[in-house]
Amino acid sequence: MNPTAQKIPDENNNTADDIIRKISSGTDNYEIITLDELKRSDASLMSRRESKYLMTFEKCLEIISALSGDYRLLDVEGCTVSGYETVYYDDNSFITYHQHHSGKLNRYKLRTRRYLSSGESYVEIKEKKNTGVTIKKRIETSESGILPKEEQDLFLKSNFPYDYHDFHPVLTTEYSRVTFVSKNYDERITFDFGLTFSNSDDEISLPEVVIAEVKSSRNASYSKALSVMQAFGIRKRSFSKYCIGVSLIYKHLKHNRFKPNLMYLSRISGGEALCC
Repeated sequence: MNPTAQKIPDENNNTADDIIRKISSGTDNYEIITLDELKRSDASLMSRRESKYLMTFEKCLEIISALSGDYRLLDVEGCTVSGYETVYYDDNSFITYHQHHSGKLNRYKLRTRRYLSSGESYVEIKEKKNTGVTIKKRIETSESGILPKEEQDLFLKSNFPYDYHDFHPVLTTEYSRVTFVSKNYDERITFDFGLTFSNSDDEISLPEVVIAEVKSSRNASYSKALSVMQAFGIRKRSFSKYCIGVSLIYKHLKHNRFKPNLMYLSRISGGEALCC
């Protein structure tokens, strides 16, 4: 790791153990849904509408309390706080990053994702359509992350509009997540915290920031979660972990479109400025 890598100061902030303890305490009264139940239900939501929010960890705890009674808490192999590791791929020109920056629809992201609690790994393609709907397609890999070449070729050629041979790893994100599923299975809410962005040279951590996502079926008529966010005065934001991470790690790339989110992250993280 480059010794000059930027770290956001975390003095007097919650430690990882503090966060997990507070999350566990705040979810004691939730009913559990297992990973197998989730996979069998419609709540996998591979085609969905997404609403994203940024908040402090303390505000996240208040919202979790307010959602109690309407949602179930996902338990994966006995863990309700799950670790995620995601590697994003782009070409040398950062084509998928720049397409998001320019607001292009339809747009794609290519990534691999490893679920640390279950050990499952996937190659994933996310497409944001011009209708506002997000489509996620994925194929499971072995624990080593390796797919048979024939399967990988078929999956990527069928679902990704670019030559994936030109793509290489550019950003790794790591974070912990708690997931809540509505009792009628048409909505899922995730809270991601302990977020770290890195490449082979630099690493930036945002220990006090929580990213919340409300993922709803296109047919969902009402969302308790969206109502709670509104009641707490938390504004929906257009937000991409990939684009924010690239903006922070690759500072030479254009990032004007993402400056409002970068400035807000600076404010709620309690750290130094994240953008120029």
